[in-house]
Amino acid sequence: MKVLVPVLSKSEDAEISQEFGRAPFFAVIEDGRVSFYDNPGASASGGAGVKASQFVLSLGVDKVVLKKPAGPNAGSALEQAGVTVEVNENLKTLKNLL
Repeated sequence: MKVLVPVLSKSEDAEISQEFGRAPFFAVIEDGRVSFYDNPGASASGGAGVKASQFVLSLGVDKVVLKKPAGPNAGSALEQAGVTVEVNENLKTLKNLL
């Protein structure tokens, strides 16, 4: 399973971002390995969530783990594409998922 988490830095100690569309980075966990990507939606003047969702879908992830629900457009795009969206408000750092 390929899991994506929005994070504030490119580190396994990274804090989980409170936001999806404007998170600076995404961490992708697959087979115990972590890869980091810049979020193209982070600096968008508008439609950050949709741009972030499109990028996430291009990565082929199965699940997205968030601290807070994504906006309606981003959440809908992910769910319509078959990506599971899990909200865990208690999640603090990426290490909690590894």
